[in-house]
Order: sequence, then C-alpha cells, then structure tokens
Amino acid sequence: MTRALKSRLVGVVLAGGQSARMGEDKAGLVWKGRPLLEHAESTLRAAGCDPVLVSGRPDRANGFADSRQQAGPAHALLDALDQLPDDARGLLAIPVDMPLVRAEDLAPLANATMNKPCAWANHPLPLFLPATANADVREDVWSVRKLIAGMGVSWLPLDERREARLRNVNTPEDFAALSDQR
Repeated sequence: MTRALKSRLVGVVLAGGQSARMGEDKAGLVWKGRPLLEHAESTLRAAGCDPVLVSGRPDRANGFADSRQQAGPAHALLDALDQLPDDARGLLAIPVDMPLVRAEDLAPLANATMNKPCAWANHPLPLFLPATANADVREDVWSVRKLIAGMGVSWLPLDERREARLRNVNTPEDFAALSDQR
C-alpha cells in the first residue's frame, strides 16, 4: 500500500468508564452547551481524524463495545486497534473527561512519523498509537502507561500551558471548576 493510502488517522474517544467518582456518566455532562462526548469528538475531527470512534458505546453509530467490561482504558485502546480500517496509519485517542485539550495539543502526536506510540511526557493520554502497534499483550495490561511502555513509547516534552489542558475531570468539583476555563 502506498504512503498516501496509509495517511488516514482514526480518532478514538475513550468513553466506557463507570464515572464512579463523578456519580454520573461523564460523557453526557454538558459544558459550554454541549456534552463532553461532543467536545471530544469535535476536537479529534479538528485534529484531522476521520472517522472518530467512541469506545465503550456500542449504542452509537460510531461506537464499539469494550471486549472486557471494567478492564480500563488500556484494553479499550487494544479494542480500538481492532477497529482500525486497513487504510489507517494509526489512531489518536483522548479520554472523554479531558475537555480542555485542543486540536493544537494533538497535532504533534498526530504528526508523529515514528512507528511507535507517542504521548506527552508524564501523560499517557492523549495518545497516538500506530496501526502496527503490537497488541499481543492483552491479558497482562491494566494501565495505559504499561501498555505503551511495552511498545517503546516516544515521550514528547511538555510545556506548562499545554499540561494545564491535559487534566481529567473526575469529580463534581473538577467539573464545577471548568466554568473558569476557556
């Protein structure tokens, strides 16, 4: 297959969590007039992803089921690799509960030319995973950091402004604090 045919980047929103600390489904929380899931999908599209899939949401047209319930985002990423079309060079994944992340934060990951995972220093998500990532480690992996470390992840240096946008919204207090963010 030619390089042009392998340029497609698939976006994946990790939205299959239980939202236990939040007390309600984080994907449906409305911020700036839209659910967090819509924010995540539009951010991935703005970063050049097509299609954008949603893990843990088989009820959606663009969703797929997690193969192992309550197995966490590492297994959801492995499931996402199974969803990639043949012409995809890889996937770009963000969690649904990271609403401050911008397309400009994803561009350096999406533009990674290496054939290995790429993430920001000390932040395993957001993440670029190449289509050729070795996914033969399904049984033993329970964290994203462990998954990508075994694949030879490339950690990009991170500045303070970008790092402030790479935070998760896990509790009602975290979500209330979003009103102060742009």
